[in-house]
Amino acid sequence: MNPLNVIRGFDPDLYTYFEKELEHQRLSLSFIPDENSTSPLCAAIMGSVLVNTSKHTGYALDAGLESLTAKRICELFGAEHANLRTISIEAASRCVFQSLTKRGDIVMSLDLRKKEHCNSENLAYRFVNFSIDPKSQRLDMKAIEDQAKACRPQMIILSPINYPLEIDYAAFARIAKECGALLWCDISQIASLIAGGALPSPVPYADVVTFSCHGAMQGPQASVILCRDSVANAIDRAVYIGGHSGLQTAQLAALEARIREMQEPIYKEYAKTVVANARALGEGLKEGGLNIMCQGTESHLILVDSKDCALSSARGAQEMLADAGVNVRICSIETADANVKFDAIRFSTLAPTTRGANAAQMREVGGHIAQFLRNPSDENLKRLRDRISRITVGLPTFFEYWLCDVVRDNLNKMSFMSSDSTQIADSIHPTRLHTLARKLKDRKS
Repeated sequence: MNPLNVIRGFDPDLYTYFEKELEHQRLSLSFIPDENSTSPLCAAIMGSVLVNTSKHTGYALDAGLESLTAKRICELFGAEHANLRTISIEAASRCVFQSLTKRGDIVMSLDLRKKEHCNSENLAYRFVNFSIDPKSQRLDMKAIEDQAKACRPQMIILSPINYPLEIDYAAFARIAKECGALLWCDISQIASLIAGGALPSPVPYADVVTFSCHGAMQGPQASVILCRDSVANAIDRAVYIGGHSGLQTAQLAALEARIREMQEPIYKEYAKTVVANARALGEGLKEGGLNIMCQGTESHLILVDSKDCALSSARGAQEMLADAGVNVRICSIETADANVKFDAIRFSTLAPTTRGANAAQMREVGGHIAQFLRNPSDENLKRLRDRISRITVGLPTFFEYWLCDVVRDNLNKMSFMSSDSTQIADSIHPTRLHTLARKLKDRKS
């Protein structure tokens, strides 16, 4: 049974949403890591018979599903303990604060990350910012060490969502130990690259590591807290007291399957391709005349200084790129100098790589994006939109090459899901499908 056929006849208003979402996904290219496509196997499990079983019945716990998933995650990341009972990264973050800090503690945080999750009087801390050097746009470890010794924090937080270079976690662990502080790393946007071996892991050095499972990791809506055995009881207790009873059975099973997929050799190739695509995209943007911050990238992330754009603000660039079918995020980047900040446009190659985009395409797209941002004329807008359409029309929502052999070989037998949005299009109303096909044809010609 194709559920879209049922929805089309049962609820036309809801079906319209599916049509619009199909058109959005097929005609645009997302450089936002949170919009990465979910693994087809995960999607299948979350739409399977397991949705009829709530974890609160105790079945998943009795059957060992939660312990199996935790064991697999610990094996993948080399962690001593894993807690899987928080749905969102915000909830996981508050549990870490509640378990390992007390009100009024000094918390030294990269770009003041995690401060936004402290939303009650019990989570009131003295946050101290550390960030990149405004000139080199890199983390100055000597300056960070001096700052830590001066403020003596109880916790040091690394959440590098706006830092595209590799991080010396061993150096941060040494600084934390010298100051008597705990080290907490949130790797939500790079967990997939760490699992695939494309980036170094903080797990051997940090007391706590957190990450979300959707988006970058292509898994279900969930979050994970990894930690040392020495703080495991405190974290588990905070999670329990906070009322986080765990994932639903379908989510938990989907997460277990996703972790198993990430242990396959093809996943390492995916992670390396993400980084290669990011470098190619950066080269294209730079050749087009834009300033790439931090002297390039060693991960999935490219940061473009918006002052080189012909638009008045980074937000204006984000909106105009969306009109061309390019979805990005903007950010304000703090520096070690409180008087110096950068407005930047963020590009991530996680989602394009998942869809099957290659380095040559990323480099070409980067050049067209740069040309448009430096001269946002109607002609350049049309050129960029046409190029995006030519690329995206041939890309699935999830490139089958990235699937392990067993999943790929059985993909067509799964009647309750599809890895390719072109198959979903088969159930779209003929009139709407004809309109979409015409748009695709017009943009290809």
